[in-house]
Amino acid sequence: MAIENVMMMNVVGKINYVDRFAKDIFLFNDIQIVDAMNEIDTGRFTLPVCEENIGELLGFAQLVPGENMVDEKIFVQKVQKLNELYDNKLTLDTKALSKKEYDLGEILEKADRFQNYLDTEFENLGKAREELKKVNTSIEAYEYIKNIDVKMEDLNNMEYFTYTIGSVSKDNAARLKSIYNTVTSIVFHVGDTSQNEEVFLIISPKDFEVETNRILKALNFKLVEGYDDAYVKVPGDILTDLGLEKVKLEKTIFENETLLRKHRDENRVEAEEVFNVLTLYANLNIIKKYMAFSDENFYFSGWVSKKDRAALEKIAAQYDNMIVMFTDPDAANKPPTKMKNNWVFRPFETLVKMYGVPAYNELDPTPFLSITYLFCFGYMFGDVGQGLVLLLAGYILGKRGVELGHVIARMACSSIIFGFIYGSIFGNESILPTLWVRPFENINTVLLTAVVIGVVMLFIAYLYSIINKLRAGDIKEGLFGKNGIAGFVLYISILLCALCATGIIPGGSAFTPFLAVLAVALVILVLLREPIANTIRKRKLYDTSAGDYYVESGFELFEMLLAMLSNTLSFIRVGAFALTHVGLFMAFETLATMVGGGFGGVIVLIIGNVLIIVLEGLIDFIQCLRLQFYELFSKYYTGDGEEFVPLSSEIRNTL
Repeated sequence: MAIENVMMMNVVGKINYVDRFAKDIFLFNDIQIVDAMNEIDTGRFTLPVCEENIGELLGFAQLVPGENMVDEKIFVQKVQKLNELYDNKLTLDTKALSKKEYDLGEILEKADRFQNYLDTEFENLGKAREELKKVNTSIEAYEYIKNIDVKMEDLNNMEYFTYTIGSVSKDNAARLKSIYNTVTSIVFHVGDTSQNEEVFLIISPKDFEVETNRILKALNFKLVEGYDDAYVKVPGDILTDLGLEKVKLEKTIFENETLLRKHRDENRVEAEEVFNVLTLYANLNIIKKYMAFSDENFYFSGWVSKKDRAALEKIAAQYDNMIVMFTDPDAANKPPTKMKNNWVFRPFETLVKMYGVPAYNELDPTPFLSITYLFCFGYMFGDVGQGLVLLLAGYILGKRGVELGHVIARMACSSIIFGFIYGSIFGNESILPTLWVRPFENINTVLLTAVVIGVVMLFIAYLYSIINKLRAGDIKEGLFGKNGIAGFVLYISILLCALCATGIIPGGSAFTPFLAVLAVALVILVLLREPIANTIRKRKLYDTSAGDYYVESGFELFEMLLAMLSNTLSFIRVGAFALTHVGLFMAFETLATMVGGGFGGVIVLIIGNVLIIVLEGLIDFIQCLRLQFYELFSKYYTGDGEEFVPLSSEIRNTL
């Protein structure tokens, strides 16, 4: 449950091994590839100067970017075409690729032979489908004028008149009807479209065609498509001919689909093999585009996990004279962040990334966010029955590939647990025994507990902040900042001062003056954090002018004290929403009683539960997110890192 340590791997190998090595890297996958040419140009890719490395060092003077050496397009096009022939249902089988070596030339011949074999059938099927689409469009068009007993040939060849058929919206149809008497045309309403628009046949003198078109354009008149000068009979006879043509095309399509399906099934094993190999070579060329090449060597760079070092060294050991170097990241070479969480917390990485990816030297906030998020949601939305409904919804969404579904499923589990604690099932509190309190009967307890838990969360947020800032070497904010050690102790002293002054801590009034003095001293310490930190680091006292610093710091101090109060009180909303949850059901329960109970009352309660699950569930989800982002993340989390992108994602995005 942390951010995984990564390091840069630089490789120099003989050029005749490049395809085999690229394949090994592709199958290994858990590498973020980096432009090797850029690494070399910036001086981060270096080799030890020794006799054994002379050839590789001389190669630096004649390097060519991989982008100039390889082209994956030919493979990508063949892969896409092949997958299209199989309705995009072919998938890459990496296990098969790892077990067998293939002859690329033979595979390319198979691909061409296979595609030529099916292309004609596929092309004929495509043409038939396109023709059927045109016929259906024409049928829909001629349906509007099927009652006109005039040949289309005569309509198309009128000497003094012209006609057009199109649709307008209902509102514009009303406008057209209102100006019938002023339009220099004859207007016939002939039907309605599937988009709920009205269709009109407009006949106008050719001398007034410009005026007619101007009016129709103002009404957003859209021409009906599907009319063809090749159809010269009366509309009724044209529809008959089109119907026969439609039947013939449907029969042709069915026969072609059957034949194509048969041929595809007969050749599926061979097609999958060709697809696998061509996809592999497309991916290998994408990997090689990130490499650099000399006459004799290739140069490769990528970020890898430290735990994978031994496995990658084992891969490199298969190749003669391959040089592999691992270097730790530094300030000049900022590494990507590879988050590592167990199956419980992993879905919550989605919420963390909404705010930003953690920097490589930050603590991963995912475990803390997961635990506190689940607690707050369960506290606000504690109900066994409604939690089970959410669990089912989350499970279905997760199975369909919606990442948020896994988060909802875990939130639902928290809701169920708190449902047992409150003794609530579908809002009813008379069936299950309570394990703690019933919220509406213990309002003060629920609100006070929420604030106490909130204070504990803020304590942990302060600790996260202190660790993050000190790990980053920021002693100014880590030791003396508002979210550092000074700010944390100040928050505790103000909190204790308030508890002592109000008598919540028995006999605490004797300590109040001391706590007040400590708080004032800490406020001054936070105010002077920059000159103190710069003195320790032996720098000039202020990064800017002293006046600007104290004005800005004064406002920050005011904002800090206000935030301490507002952050603490914000957690009252967690308890308040727990009460709202119960109150909403009580309202629906009252409505059910007002309709006389029975079947009508059951319907009201079902509708009430649905509304509570959907609306209140969404509101509680947003409130939990708000508490995380504004009350907690703002104290300790920057989220300015770059996410580790494994090879499979990089290639998928490139393709």
